[in-house]
Amino acid sequence: MRILLAEDESTISKLIKIVLGAGGHQVVGVRSISEARDVLGNGQFDLVLLDRQLEGGDGAAVLQMLESQGNGRPPVVLMSGERSFAHDDDIAQRVQAMLPKPFELDELERLVERFSA
Repeated sequence: MRILLAEDESTISKLIKIVLGAGGHQVVGVRSISEARDVLGNGQFDLVLLDRQLEGGDGAAVLQMLESQGNGRPPVVLMSGERSFAHDDDIAQRVQAMLPKPFELDELERLVERFSA
């Protein structure tokens, strides 16, 4: 799978790239809203791992970019350090899965594999 990883913390981003890359996935990392805009304009993705907070704004801006692409929008997994996700939260209603930080790497791998089937 080709995965867009929108994560502003470099240590977390590197670790996710290593783990998912070892599983045969191509992971393209971005740290900011502007980098996400550039990358999304240059290709398609099978899955998006989206941090709630990015450089330059809220991850909801990336979700809006994806939604503007139409029917081809890939599934989105929202990652956040916020301990509880409000199910009435607008962004929570627009993603396919949520992954609270900190998470175990095997939990991330299982979630990614769920979307690769």
